[in-house]
Amino acid sequence: MVTIGQPVSVPVITNAVQVGDGTPGVLAPAVEVSEREREAMVAALARFSFPRGLATELAASTEVFPVRFFVLDNSGSMSMGDGNRIVVDGAGKRRAVTATRWEELIDSASTIAELSETLGARTDFHLLNRSGRFSKFLTVGGDSSAASFVPCSGEKVSASMLRQRIQQVTPNGGTPMTESVMAIVSMLEPVAHQMRARGQQAVVTLMTDGKPNDPRSFAAALQALQALPVWLVVRLCTDDDAVVSYWDELDQSLETGLEVLDDDAGEAAEVTGKNRWLTYGAPLHAARTFGLSNKLFDLLDEATLLPSQAKLFVELLLGCELPEPEIEPQAFDDALRAALASASPVYDPLRKCERAWVDVKQLARSMRKTSSSGCSLM
Repeated sequence: MVTIGQPVSVPVITNAVQVGDGTPGVLAPAVEVSEREREAMVAALARFSFPRGLATELAASTEVFPVRFFVLDNSGSMSMGDGNRIVVDGAGKRRAVTATRWEELIDSASTIAELSETLGARTDFHLLNRSGRFSKFLTVGGDSSAASFVPCSGEKVSASMLRQRIQQVTPNGGTPMTESVMAIVSMLEPVAHQMRARGQQAVVTLMTDGKPNDPRSFAAALQALQALPVWLVVRLCTDDDAVVSYWDELDQSLETGLEVLDDDAGEAAEVTGKNRWLTYGAPLHAARTFGLSNKLFDLLDEATLLPSQAKLFVELLLGCELPEPEIEPQAFDDALRAALASASPVYDPLRKCERAWVDVKQLARSMRKTSSSGCSLM
């Protein structure tokens, strides 16, 4: 979990999906975010261990993704104790500890809420199974008018209040995902045309540890959802092979696919299996869960990046400009080391220690190998 701390007072993004005249289903004109506002957002995220480039990408993505829907799986199986958390000990060092799947989900959802509050970006949180301590949905971030984006009113809460509400929930029941997805479909359909006209999408993230109660109807619901301007993410809270296989196969069967993310350590293992030079830290995992519009971030766990792609990724991550590695390899290495010197180390969930974001020597070896093999990601 990214340690966000107390909410920071920064200018909020003002082009979030909202109603200009109070009528549900109508989008107000988009308002551009000024350079000064963007800088304030980047500065706020930097305080939470986000390198400058990643902070800039996350702030920019909220304009493409003006609203997020997070479905929280509170089924009975979430009480199982094979989850993982990253906590800060008394010495200020991060440590990995075991937890229930529900505790892992609480940390991840709370991080998303804190990012939403910091950026002023609207996020709705839905429980899979209704609970008396949790209304139909809770909204964090965005201004009050943004809540009328959906036909029914949700309860606007702070990030800290959201965490308190989730902690009061006891996982129980099945996994009725079809109903939750179709509820979001009904919220998005009235404004789908306007969102497409603006080049905007909604991020829909399913945080779950299992399969839906009715896989057939759920697959149909996902098809209805993906017919809308949506970026779909599945954040798995389990390492169960059968569950992972189900979501991987579903990803392959859908026309537009979906992004499947594991926990910090699990996703780090997948990413470094393709790109060993990268330290897959919590800020990067949180940003991918939140929603990043640049699709290069989605390739990290799919293929070894070409030298040109690795260069672009590092520039996006650190917020720097680098020479062409295939033309000026030494100049590239020197510039990268200088950029890393100004970026704080990040906790590596695999090696369980603080490390630089990029291993320069390992990246150089990867680039030489990839360049000589002439392989392509296409």
